[in-house]
Amino acid sequence: MDYTNAKYTESGTIQTDGMSVPADAGNRHYAEMMELVEAGELTIAPYVPPTDAELLVAQRMAMVCSPLQGRLALGEATCAAVDAMAADPDTMWAMKQTIKSAIQWSRTSQSMDELGFLLGYTDAQMDDLFRLAMTIEV
Repeated sequence: MDYTNAKYTESGTIQTDGMSVPADAGNRHYAEMMELVEAGELTIAPYVPPTDAELLVAQRMAMVCSPLQGRLALGEATCAAVDAMAADPDTMWAMKQTIKSAIQWSRTSQSMDELGFLLGYTDAQMDDLFRLAMTIEV
């Protein structure tokens, strides 16, 4: 078996390019890997926790809400500004469609970055908006 790019995970399993192997002496792959390690033929990289930047990227990937949740999180005054953007003939067509017709809002969407910019929101404010929106039950 080829155990390429073997590394420990946070839970203690060993992840390779082809499989996830539990640290269990009864598991034949684990036993084989340990023999290779002892023979100096395999190195298993230690677990390296993700950086704050990597954690933020992962969090943002999971930030999704419905437009209704987003609008409720934005509040009445900001929604009025968003609606005015959608009605403005100078607003780009793609942004108008995002405002009027999107089925979901995703934090990692370029359209959401643009909307945040147009509203004057920082990245942190957009993150907080999505965190709040995702807590709203509709």
